[in-house]
Amino acid sequence: MLWSAIRHIIWVIILLLVLSLISFMILLRDPLNADLVTQNIYNAYYIYLKTLLQGDFGITYNGGKSLIDLILTVLPPTLELCFTALLLAFIFGLPLGIIRAVSSQQIFAKSLQSLSYLGLSIPIFWLAPLLLYTASINHWEIAAIGQYNLLYEIIPITGFPVIDVWFVNEPYRTKIIQNVLQHLALPTLVLCILPTMEIIRLIQQRAEYILCQNFAKVATTRGWSKWKILHQYVFRNTLPLLIPQVPRVFTLVLTQCMLVETALGWPGIGRWLINAVAEQDYNSIAAGVIVIGICIILIDTLIKSITFILDPFKKKGWYAR
Repeated sequence: MLWSAIRHIIWVIILLLVLSLISFMILLRDPLNADLVTQNIYNAYYIYLKTLLQGDFGITYNGGKSLIDLILTVLPPTLELCFTALLLAFIFGLPLGIIRAVSSQQIFAKSLQSLSYLGLSIPIFWLAPLLLYTASINHWEIAAIGQYNLLYEIIPITGFPVIDVWFVNEPYRTKIIQNVLQHLALPTLVLCILPTMEIIRLIQQRAEYILCQNFAKVATTRGWSKWKILHQYVFRNTLPLLIPQVPRVFTLVLTQCMLVETALGWPGIGRWLINAVAEQDYNSIAAGVIVIGICIILIDTLIKSITFILDPFKKKGWYAR
């Protein structure tokens, strides 16, 4: 266990150094940072790395605001959208994946497979404004952009409006909660398409493999029902395998989230970075690259820790050593 933790810490340090190098190279492309090139390049990188370790990302060129304050403002909306989309993906993907595995030859399973291919092939930057237009002309409540109506005042306690709205002490709090959920519905539904299809594929492959094993066939000959076989064998041997796939699925959702934020006016870090690229704000781009990389590294570290705790084979291996 100790060697595994040390190895992971070393790997994280290497990834952070690579992120800092990429961020430093982005800064060097800015003519205003030409003084970094005239000095010793190694000394300039050391000074830049030292400022990053102190939590100083500098200031933005447009407005001169502190980048760390801007990041703490735009990062929570992106994480809120990503985690909500992942939650919906698991809620939809788990039962649909099991259904596709159990009834792979039925019409519903084949239709679901065709919808999966369609969902993976549709560009999300085209689908998001199309759904927004459809919801608008039909006067649906989910036809909204942004996080919530600016007429309402939500005190940022955690930075996540879907959580902070429950601490609002106003007589019309129910209306505010409804408004926040309506704004969250459309971008979440669009963003959960890709992870849902991926989870369905993973669940189907693993469930079909388990159902083809001899112990599952023997259980069928004993007269076990499909639900008992699913509960006894499939669920226990399938769901834990989804946990190591969370960092990869989260990375896919995070990349898709940038396009959804731009299309639906969601005030997240993806939209902020795209605006920074359009305005050639290299300080903001460099800081955004580091923050997104750190988020992915933290998610990967958390999932690996959970996997190590839940996986009995790994614990047995370490105890045996």
